[in-house]
Amino acid sequence: MWQKDCIRIDPAYETALERCGLTRVDAILARTEGRVVAWSRSTETMHIPGPDGRPGFYLKRYYYPSWRKRLELAFRGTFFGVHRGLAEFRALQALRLLGIPAARPVAYGARRVGHFVAACFLITEEVPQAHNLTTFARHVGDERQSLSLAQRRQMIRRLATEVAAMHAAGFLHGQLFWRNILIRQNPDGTAEFFFLDAHPRSRLRAGRNWWKRELGQLACSATPFTSRTDRLRFLRAYAQAECLPPALKQAAREIAALAETWRRHERRRIKMDLLFEEWNRLLAAECAGRSVQVAAGGTGSSQ
Repeated sequence: MWQKDCIRIDPAYETALERCGLTRVDAILARTEGRVVAWSRSTETMHIPGPDGRPGFYLKRYYYPSWRKRLELAFRGTFFGVHRGLAEFRALQALRLLGIPAARPVAYGARRVGHFVAACFLITEEVPQAHNLTTFARHVGDERQSLSLAQRRQMIRRLATEVAAMHAAGFLHGQLFWRNILIRQNPDGTAEFFFLDAHPRSRLRAGRNWWKRELGQLACSATPFTSRTDRLRFLRAYAQAECLPPALKQAAREIAALAETWRRHERRRIKMDLLFEEWNRLLAAECAGRSVQVAAGGTGSSQ
């Protein structure tokens, strides 16, 4: 059946992507080299190291192997419209144009069979020395990462300010969980944040309580790692309120109730975050061991 591959690359990144083998759709979809950082039944995200020690890239791939799934997507508008890779590319571009910090999208593409989307992908530039917020919080919890009280409060204020600015600009993220937020600590101890994996919706479609839903997603991710005081401090900073008036207290209760609706799913995602980190640690140790064996074998054969 007729197959067509399509890719669009930011010209500024074409050389770097070519050196990483990320300029052809067939090579991108078949690639196995790289560090897998997230996986589900239909998606996979892989880190690709950059050339010459430069920042690398994250390759996110969506697979639709069955005709049933392709037909479902077609009815959602992908037959003539936008696939997930392009939708996320545009969402990240929109955030950046609004002045909201987000990962830089550098390429997207798709493979269509008979014009049905069989696979698509998005490539973003790595944010150096950044971790997703869930991973960072786990590291603080097991004392691999130190965090003073002053730093903790600065992070709360900074994240609340960024989320409030995003909402004030009319942008609804749609998946505002901690796994979709990167954190990077500066040399002075302050932190900055970058948003990922946006699935934006209009306020009209999202309903009157759209902002509570988004804050509920944040609260769901935050609950295992933060205190109620931390979460209320975030809400005050978001609302630019010195205290909690009755209306804000009621909003806090509604946000907490919304957070419960995602609790089981988010706990599973937190567990997967830990598993992927452990798998990658073991893989790195195994690769290092093989390198030592190869080097020792090479030394032995040359003597």
